[in-house]
Amino acid sequence: MKTHFEVLNQRLLSSLDKTYPVGLAHGKMGLCIYFYQLSRLEHHSPYQSVAEEMLDQIIENGLSFNQSINVEEGLAGIGLGLIYLVKEKFVEGDINELLEDFDNTIFRKLAFLENKTNYSPEELLHLIYYLYCRMIDQPDENSRYPFQQLIIKVFNLFYANLTDEFLNESISFSVYHYQLPLFLWVTAKLLEQNFYSDRIYKVLDEMRLTIQSRFPVLHSNRLYLLWGLLSLTAYLKDRFWHQYIQMLYKEISLDEIFRYEMKDRHIFISNGIAMVYILLEAINNNYPDYRIEYDPKYFYNRIIQSDAWNALMEREYFYNIHRGLLNGFPGAYLILLKIRNG
Repeated sequence: MKTHFEVLNQRLLSSLDKTYPVGLAHGKMGLCIYFYQLSRLEHHSPYQSVAEEMLDQIIENGLSFNQSINVEEGLAGIGLGLIYLVKEKFVEGDINELLEDFDNTIFRKLAFLENKTNYSPEELLHLIYYLYCRMIDQPDENSRYPFQQLIIKVFNLFYANLTDEFLNESISFSVYHYQLPLFLWVTAKLLEQNFYSDRIYKVLDEMRLTIQSRFPVLHSNRLYLLWGLLSLTAYLKDRFWHQYIQMLYKEISLDEIFRYEMKDRHIFISNGIAMVYILLEAINNNYPDYRIEYDPKYFYNRIIQSDAWNALMEREYFYNIHRGLLNGFPGAYLILLKIRNG
């Protein structure tokens, strides 16, 4: 008898026609990563064949004249997926050669952006991260220079278009709607490279009071913000930042998150229990002074016993909107496998 997971994966494979989107968050690039991971975690070679075939389709069809360049659905997200696959040794290849056409298209669309851009601050932030990943993969300073200059341009565009909405927390936990923690994490990545540091420090200093005047209502958002701030602790010298971090840390209750904030359908990476697990593991592994104790088995049981997990099998509409890596069962299932395998 087929397991619940096997049924979901078969349904997923049968739905991957030519009209299926190719993006990272909800499309084939994310599912390509999913099936490569399944082949490794479950030692199941047919999943690797599926992933390889999917990757060929993505590389062949992913680059088109009208293709969006954003991370969620477009070329930059496909590029990040390819970088991940190469670095995790799922596929072999020179990443700079693989992404040459992608980079050229992204450069053309970003190089002439004006201050009044159609890109949202969220999209610009994600593109900064893509450019950062490409910058650090370059073999020498000459190759890094074009990426550095474009990061500077996009970073300044991002800051010029920054809104209060970007800084405000969402009324329910969602990585789509609360971007401040990701901004802090991306700036830490740039500072780690000692890149554009004076400007970034100035921006952080200008934003300090605005950020610290906001204290998230949701404990899950506090956890997410703590993760973002902790990535910057090596670079934030002002004592007020560290006081704010300490206050956040002391005011996080997992019980509040589990009992009141994560409803029975909040199990995915984009909006729920799976992301809470990722954040806790990242904090505990990288910042032991801010360790938060938790039981991985609780997360496992909470996901597989949820109404959402049953709805995936029983309700076609719910299944159809939760097939992506970020907002669907593939991402949640990878978390289950990680917990199960220890």
